[in-house]
Amino acid sequence: MADAPAPAPLGALRSRFASPRAAPPPRPAAGSSRRFDHEPLATLVARASDGWSVDYDEVAGSKELPAYLEMIAVADPDQLGRDEAAAFWINAYNACILELIVRWRPKRGINDIPGAFWAERFRVAGTELTADVIEHAKARKLGDPLVHFGLNCASRGCPPLAVYSGANVWPELASNGRKYLADESRGAALDGPRRVRLSRIFQWFGGDFAPITKPPSELGTLLALLRPQRLLPWTRQHLPEQLRGASEVGFLEYDWSLNRA
Repeated sequence: MADAPAPAPLGALRSRFASPRAAPPPRPAAGSSRRFDHEPLATLVARASDGWSVDYDEVAGSKELPAYLEMIAVADPDQLGRDEAAAFWINAYNACILELIVRWRPKRGINDIPGAFWAERFRVAGTELTADVIEHAKARKLGDPLVHFGLNCASRGCPPLAVYSGANVWPELASNGRKYLADESRGAALDGPRRVRLSRIFQWFGGDFAPITKPPSELGTLLALLRPQRLLPWTRQHLPEQLRGASEVGFLEYDWSLNRA
């Protein structure tokens, strides 16, 4: 299979390549013990999804999603510690995407929705935010590429849908990442004795996985595009054992079709 970029509308591609330029949110006091309750979303996802696919009829008829959206609409994540903030922004992103899908009911996938990532707005933390802002200016601003293993844009090429706790967010993200990279059609696959093909998430956000500046920049992504083997040092620890000896990198086609059950 050729390494041509996966087809996607211009807005979606612009969203994928964006860098987290917005100013970081105010830092909470060190050792903040504040918590945010994600139980409504966790209950819904456990009932409506196996991670890879979602029963959107179940989501549409649920009481948990509206309740959770009301909670994140008035939340104050600036008062959360870093771990709790990571769980908040990732779960908020995924909940907003679930709401978007059940409201629009696209037949093929999220890219059927005009401006799904950059025009549609959601009430989160007392303001109107797009999915792009939540992803790039909030989740990615935390500075850990593991966040990419948590964000689910309702597409079959995404990492599995899960709900994260502030207490264990980084181990949970790492575990979800290993599950994703163990899937040969989505995450990573051997392509010859020394070549591994990775999800295009690693291509789109190469500057996060192989940064040359803090915060990560488009230059780091460009260098990763030119020399994709730069992605291996960080990625290797999360790959299945049989893929860790790879020294060359290619990319899988990204499946933008709706992750409908």
